[in-house]
Amino acid sequence: MEVEVKIKDYEIDFEKATSLANSIASNFGEAMLLSWCDYKRGVRNPDVECCGENSWEIYAKNRGGNLKIKINEDYAFMFRIQ
Repeated sequence: MEVEVKIKDYEIDFEKATSLANSIASNFGEAMLLSWCDYKRGVRNPDVECCGENSWEIYAKNRGGNLKIKINEDYAFMFRIQ
């Protein structure tokens, strides 16, 4: 499942985006953040290399990640919802 959030006229930094993503994910059940990508800074966690694809996303999917939350196309978070 994927949720896309667009927020205009308000600056969202990584800390605010993380808080918002956690809040949204909790509405779907018990949520565990597995991985994330900060496109603004070019940083991802975990920082693994794999297959030339979105390795942080593959990492999460291989660990049961079933919810992706994108915020303003600047940040993305992968959660496992129980």
